[in-house]
Amino acid sequence: MNGNTLQHDSDAHAQPATPHLALLHGSMLLSGFGTIFLGPVLPALAASAHATDSGSGLFFTAQFLGAFVGGITTSSRLWFSLIRGSAAAALGFALLSIAARQHASLPWDAAALLPLGFGVGQMLTSLNLLASRRFPTGRGAALSLVNFSWSLGAVLAPFALGSLLPSVALPTLFLCAAAAFAAACLMAVINFRQGGPEATAQKRSATRGLPTTAFVYFAALLVLYGGVETSLSGWVTTFGTRYGNGALGSSALGATALWVGITGGRALAPLLLRSLPERTLLISTLTAATALVAVLSQSHGAVMIVVTAGLLGVALAPWFPLVLSAILAEGAGAGEVGTIIAVSGLGAAALPLLLGVVSRESGSLRTALLVPLLGLVALLALSFRRASVVDTQA
Repeated sequence: MNGNTLQHDSDAHAQPATPHLALLHGSMLLSGFGTIFLGPVLPALAASAHATDSGSGLFFTAQFLGAFVGGITTSSRLWFSLIRGSAAAALGFALLSIAARQHASLPWDAAALLPLGFGVGQMLTSLNLLASRRFPTGRGAALSLVNFSWSLGAVLAPFALGSLLPSVALPTLFLCAAAAFAAACLMAVINFRQGGPEATAQKRSATRGLPTTAFVYFAALLVLYGGVETSLSGWVTTFGTRYGNGALGSSALGATALWVGITGGRALAPLLLRSLPERTLLISTLTAATALVAVLSQSHGAVMIVVTAGLLGVALAPWFPLVLSAILAEGAGAGEVGTIIAVSGLGAAALPLLLGVVSRESGSLRTALLVPLLGLVALLALSFRRASVVDTQA
């Protein structure tokens, strides 16, 4: 009896349930930076590694593979996963710095991106789960705010790297990123050892795991959403150059507006959730996003495209946090959440490619926007079915 009590007390201290808000949001901001940074530095990194365009694709493949493995191997010991993830990301950036300084060949840079992607994948999953544990009531609003920090890191990455690269050497930038992730790792270790003010008072929440049907259902949602978001963010600049009557610089504002809209929308979502149920907000924003993609496909002029893209970002913003909240509410474990998040990358790889194929075959990028439009229609239909899926499994 005493042994069981001691073991329970040890578990409660080993897995504190209240990470400090500074750690939660700061680490999530770094995760957003670590997810997006490769695009802005790609020209400089490819030049350093003497890589061709086809060879540069290996960088993204390595980062995705690392993130996928990181997501599916996230442990139920969330603090361990957070510390391991931030340490792995710091190691990856440090190795990238060394490879860039030595002008190493492409395989060395790609190898460095494996632990980096692994670390970011572990951090993203563990941070979302730690946030849901800290705020068991109002989980959707809490996850929206945490993912606001991720979006902020993703938005700031291109601006920060674009302004620093002309004057700061690429290896130095990577070394600074490694230091930032190492600092996050150290903060996590300190928070883990000290615990938050309520860490010793809360028990670890038990998770029962998802039924197979629910797991497949949520995975399908994330695959579709990953494909829709990446298709729109990846192709909206090209759409602007063709139909916005603008140069590349002004056309790129469409992608910026989309990400700013996602960031602002995630800050706005908690306010809306004070008066709206999560499911109502989910359905209404998906409906708005579907309508806005239809409007975007018929848009003319740079201003209309940029404004529509910004509103589309706001409409898409609450979707991921609210669906993640639903996944956790149904008892998903850490590994299941990590796997579901990781498979969204499959959609992110497939749907933009399909959009490009449709554009080529039809001769119209407007027509090709049917790909994300139909993806949103499918998401909307599946979202209406969520209650019936849960009832079937009950």
